[in-house]
Amino acid sequence: MKNQQLSEFNKNQRPLFHLTPEKGWMNDPNGFSRYDGKYHLFYQAYPDGLNWGPIRWGHAVSEDLIRWERLPYALMPDRDYDSGGCFSGTALTFEDGRHMLMYTGCRPDPEDTLGRGLQVQCVAFGDGTTYEKYDGNPVITGDMLPEGGDPYEFRDPKIWREEDGAFRAVIASYNRTHGAQILLYRSNDGLNWEFVNVLADGEGKPGWMWECPDIFPLDGRHVLLAGSMGEVDSICRIGEFDDEQGLFRESSWQSTEQGFDFYAGQTVLTPDGRRILIGWMQNPRTAECREIDLPINGQMSIPRELQIRDGKLLQKPVKELNGYRTDEVVYRNVKFDGVEQKLDGIRGRTVDMELQIRPDEGETYELFRMRFAEGGEHYTEFTYEPESSVATLDRSHAGPGKTDLVKARAAVRDRCGKLDIRILLDRLSAEIFINDGEQVMSAVIYTDRHAEDITFYVKGTAVMDIAKYRIKENK
Repeated sequence: MKNQQLSEFNKNQRPLFHLTPEKGWMNDPNGFSRYDGKYHLFYQAYPDGLNWGPIRWGHAVSEDLIRWERLPYALMPDRDYDSGGCFSGTALTFEDGRHMLMYTGCRPDPEDTLGRGLQVQCVAFGDGTTYEKYDGNPVITGDMLPEGGDPYEFRDPKIWREEDGAFRAVIASYNRTHGAQILLYRSNDGLNWEFVNVLADGEGKPGWMWECPDIFPLDGRHVLLAGSMGEVDSICRIGEFDDEQGLFRESSWQSTEQGFDFYAGQTVLTPDGRRILIGWMQNPRTAECREIDLPINGQMSIPRELQIRDGKLLQKPVKELNGYRTDEVVYRNVKFDGVEQKLDGIRGRTVDMELQIRPDEGETYELFRMRFAEGGEHYTEFTYEPESSVATLDRSHAGPGKTDLVKARAAVRDRCGKLDIRILLDRLSAEIFINDGEQVMSAVIYTDRHAEDITFYVKGTAVMDIAKYRIKENK
């Protein structure tokens, strides 16, 4: 990879407020944790190519979840048990103060006719900068699976401590009889583990494998997140965690993402008690389908604050992003009545914008349309039809980046034509938060960065309030 190409990318095209690898490939977030006064985020990385390769753990730290400093790689595939890759996992502060990483090691197995590797769970300890693997690895192996469990599809441990002081871990698994399962394990010391129960399964839900599970309490309930392989979706189940029985009792479920690009979400608890979610802003189906000339492939979503309201998971950009807003441009009660409009000061590709569209007094409208990252023939389009209460995100005209996923739709709660959205644009992406985070639609877009126009159109008559901000380099 040419240094000149990387330098030019860093200056003009690298996302400003989304974490990216220095170069090469990035996928799942790992080890999202708070340690020694900083947020730590690890991630699946392969710096020597733009597609998935021998995976290691990249590492970055942040004071505020917005600006990240990359550190040296934390885990390398350098042991027999992880020679095929250091796969996803999580982190916590160990009882002696060290930072503990728990991850899946993968070892190639020539006897597997599908070409997969044996997957085992391993740990490493460090000081927040450098990490050493535990001499007793692996700590959980395939012989600790329930009957029918597949040791080649057994990965992504989420570790935490319960009030009794003991450790718990949930791990994704495929069962040859029952399909997708999330398994619960217990340990008194974090090193010696025992199987407890099948915490939850994918019966009646999409996908044959539920990857990257995360479980946590939120607003008096428990939330279980996972990435669904096969359907490629991010699933949220809300219910209760029965620790004594080792079961998750579901009361409702929903998709975490209504757009294209969000997977393998992982959460952390902030010092002020907020539950924060971050995900790989890409889709496994299209991540390697590219016709672009960039030195990276992959980025993380904006970290999102979570809450439960009326039995549903809501997501909003972390409040820390507000500290990077500048150059405010505000419009109130702008009337739209069938003419495509641009508004002075409403443009850009590093943008945080809030708007509300609503019917004019005594009037109705059939369609609201917003085009952004617009320049020449290229643009990405968000539309809302109040009669059906359906929002659509369309990137079929976004330009480079080959993909068969170009339109996504979300059924929006009917509010008599009133719609509130917040859109974040960051050079290679868009994230749209609908009605205070009831739905989120995310999209990677490779449109040339000079395409900065934003255009509005209403079929019928409506009024709109807009507050637009540029995101600055530093606070």
